[in-house]
Amino acid sequence: MFKARIKADSLKEFIGTVGSLVDEAKINVSEDGLQVKAVDPSHVAMIEANLMKTAFDSFEVSDIQMGLDIDKFKSVLTMAGKDEMVILEKDDELNRLVVNIGNLTRAMPLLDTSGMPDPKVPSLDLPAKVSVASGEIGQGIKASKAVSDHIALSTSKDNFRLVCEGDNQNRVDLSLGIDQLEKLSSSEDCTSLFSLEYFSLMVNSLPADRILHIMLGSDLPVKIDADLAVDDVTGAQGNVKFLLAPRIDRD
Repeated sequence: MFKARIKADSLKEFIGTVGSLVDEAKINVSEDGLQVKAVDPSHVAMIEANLMKTAFDSFEVSDIQMGLDIDKFKSVLTMAGKDEMVILEKDDELNRLVVNIGNLTRAMPLLDTSGMPDPKVPSLDLPAKVSVASGEIGQGIKASKAVSDHIALSTSKDNFRLVCEGDNQNRVDLSLGIDQLEKLSSSEDCTSLFSLEYFSLMVNSLPADRILHIMLGSDLPVKIDADLAVDDVTGAQGNVKFLLAPRIDRD
């Protein structure tokens, strides 16, 4: 059983972060809320996203798993205004998710979850942590797309840098000092190279004012944590964790 009611913008943000990496996903539903753990098709990136029970106006569940076409679900949610309420209900008899938005009802067949893995998120001890608003690094990411398909993230005790180097001496270098960051803690100088496409998808799936907690090492994966479904009164009603493997080839 699953029947719930939630404000559209909270659900859109949760599904939007998941959709940044995968087209299909297994939604684990429990009395605590919704959870997705998924690896992108190329096995370069991983996501764990949680939407807590407190994000919902009403929430009636038994522990179930639902396989969702994320792209189709996102398309349905575009019909809802930011503050509009969305009612979700699982039709057990026909194995579909019924979505009600105002006078609109959309029924979506659920996917078979048997081939969808439940990956374990690895525990990493990364020596550097940067907390920065998503919008602060958006300009550097946008400029980098015309230069190369990979980007270097680095930290020192004084700054956080995004460097993108391409052919013919093309280069983008965004350096943010302590005054431009929410937090910077780097016990050693760290540098790792990553796919610009995947890093961009992760960062751009979140609002420009959302604080990203970026954990980094040298030639190690980068981990990005952020709050989801943030309410001015009650605070965060969910969270997302991204993990992106490094590119070791620095040619």
